[in-house]
Amino acid sequence: MTVDQIKEATLYLVLALGVGAVASATANLFIQGEVIFALLGNFMARLISPELAENVHWMQGIALFIGAALILQIRRVFGVTHWSGPAESMFALQYRAGPPLNTRIGTGSVLAAFVACGCGAPVGQYGPVIHLGATVSQSLRERIRAPLRPDIMLPCGISGAITGAFNAPLAATVFVFEVMLRRYTLPVLAAVALATTSAYFINQAFFDHQLFLPLTVHQPPMLAGVLAALMAPLCALVAWSYIYSLQKLQQWSSKTTLSPRVTIAACALTCALIGSLVPELLGLGRQAMQNMLLGAFDLHLLIALLVGKVLLTSLCIACGFYGGIVAPALFVGAATGALLAKILFLLGLGDWTPLLLVNALAGVTAAVIGAPLTLTLLVIELTGAGINGAIVVVTAYASTWLTRRYLTPSYYQTQLNEILVSVKN
Repeated sequence: MTVDQIKEATLYLVLALGVGAVASATANLFIQGEVIFALLGNFMARLISPELAENVHWMQGIALFIGAALILQIRRVFGVTHWSGPAESMFALQYRAGPPLNTRIGTGSVLAAFVACGCGAPVGQYGPVIHLGATVSQSLRERIRAPLRPDIMLPCGISGAITGAFNAPLAATVFVFEVMLRRYTLPVLAAVALATTSAYFINQAFFDHQLFLPLTVHQPPMLAGVLAALMAPLCALVAWSYIYSLQKLQQWSSKTTLSPRVTIAACALTCALIGSLVPELLGLGRQAMQNMLLGAFDLHLLIALLVGKVLLTSLCIACGFYGGIVAPALFVGAATGALLAKILFLLGLGDWTPLLLVNALAGVTAAVIGAPLTLTLLVIELTGAGINGAIVVVTAYASTWLTRRYLTPSYYQTQLNEILVSVKN
């Protein structure tokens, strides 16, 4: 290597450490800031009317309408006509000849997602966190005069942000190559490894992370593998239904003559009314998933949670409550597994809830985002199931293949295809 090449490699590695740390800290603030946002809303309500603050349903409805108003202001201030997310990051990485990532729209999109999640809309955090990491990297590239390669810098920010949000460095590393870049190169791998390392250090040093869904899976390996394979078609169908709902409602939204104010207000009202009947549908639903694991819900409620989450999340994203689709996919997958386990239990075939829930969670989400290996590692890191959780690789890969081969591309791929069409036109 020449002296210039050594200097360049050193610069990238130093920047990778810094970007990973900054992206991790920013992602953690994003995640924890939503809790602060919710607490602030409750505090303000108590100042106005202590009696009103005690009414959870009223509070949730008010929060959704306040969130809708804030998101409309964010659209105006940042000049957002179309929210930016992981698909835009994929385009910037895979098609480097195209336009660079728009940091202004990216920042506005992240803020809108922050508000949407903070007010309890049934959308996810992790898609916006992915784009947050890419936006942090792009902002740094724009401020450093050296010509930095986006296929090195953006993956560092994305992997650092995912590590910060999930506390899952292995899944973060694989996600970058499996979904975002779709190719492996040694320089990018080295940079991403350093970024996730520094991000993980920031997590351990400054932030308290607990397991997303504490889970113990102890089933006979052969039987578990058979059940995992048999679940794949069901997971593929559920994933297709979720993607189909997202696409169709977004198509309706793009064609409607209603103003953004009307659509987002109507969406807020719909979420408030349905949330008053089934509060588990609002927000991320982590507590609801834990209750599914405990078998706390009956058959009818599980059906309502499965169908309701698909429709409400799709409606919110279509009507302007910008957010991610990963956390709702995890919820839908968990509900699918819990529903199947409940049916088997009622038939007198025993309690298979942990195994079916974790496999369906991975199978549905992997098919939705097109990342079976990422979801396998994510389940292992998020649940603490260890090697016993690795059986989800069967469901994740099989459901992803079935969905891609016979039903539909992943949601991120469909969005990327739409961007490519718009660029060509």
